[in-house]
Amino acid sequence: MSYQVLARKYRPQKFSDVIGQEHVTRTLKNAIEQQRIAHGYIFSGHRGIGKTTIARILAMALNCRSTDHPVPEPCGVCDSCIEIRAGNAVDVIEIDAATNRGIDEIRELRDAARYRPARDRFKIWILDEAHQITDAAFNALLKTLEEPPSHVIFMMATTQPEDIPQTIRSRCQHFSFHAVSFDDIVGQLRGIAKQEGITADDSALAMLAEAGDGSMRDALSIMDQAIASCGDTLSADVVRGLVGTVGSDILEDIMDAVARNSSEDVLRTIDRLLVEGQSAQHFARQMVRFLRSEERRVGKECRSRWSPY
Repeated sequence: MSYQVLARKYRPQKFSDVIGQEHVTRTLKNAIEQQRIAHGYIFSGHRGIGKTTIARILAMALNCRSTDHPVPEPCGVCDSCIEIRAGNAVDVIEIDAATNRGIDEIRELRDAARYRPARDRFKIWILDEAHQITDAAFNALLKTLEEPPSHVIFMMATTQPEDIPQTIRSRCQHFSFHAVSFDDIVGQLRGIAKQEGITADDSALAMLAEAGDGSMRDALSIMDQAIASCGDTLSADVVRGLVGTVGSDILEDIMDAVARNSSEDVLRTIDRLLVEGQSAQHFARQMVRFLRSEERRVGKECRSRWSPY
């Protein structure tokens, strides 16, 4: 069997497996329990945070054959769940809107929506990168979204919801996804490392989480690369070299220079980092995360110091 990357191997298969998007999963599960299922959904947010994954889980929950009605959590073992997870379900069609963005493709979709599902409860279209669809194609979809057949559901995943026409957005339920928090990513990476038999210290996991920049998929992709480089033991030094992060001691030196009002030392340090090949943009993001973590740490110390309990 060919190797399967971590991001695919550990892709969530149930709502309860998804991290960092509780506001979305809770609402969708409640809607299914209350039988308040919409005909159109827009999932928007940062890359690699679960938009398409939740669309697939929702499709499994709606078409799950474990009961005679949609379920809040898919069983994962019925024919419908297995086929949707494998991507070959007849009644759940995933379309890459970046390459199928024209009016002809949307007209074909609109015509196919008239026919009932071949086997499942709903016929579902998942449109990935939906903001790439042309305005003319969106206009061709308007009438179907306004008065859809009862067996049709559209799910659109996008990183740029502002590029989707307001006429489309007003006809769908819009869920805005959050970037996954640093602590959630570290916890997930720690659990995966344990399952894979990988020894990783906290510093290495923290660097991987930082490099993910709020994206669980990006963090897992970098972890794959780190495992290929380090083997069964992830060290902070090797991970730092792979992701190009700056050591915390350098960040502290820069802040000390700022406190001394020494702009010359700050510029000299930054110049040295750029000469060594560090990315200025990545360094700026790391500095912002460093300042935020320091702010949280100082805040906790102040609260504990003045707490009466």
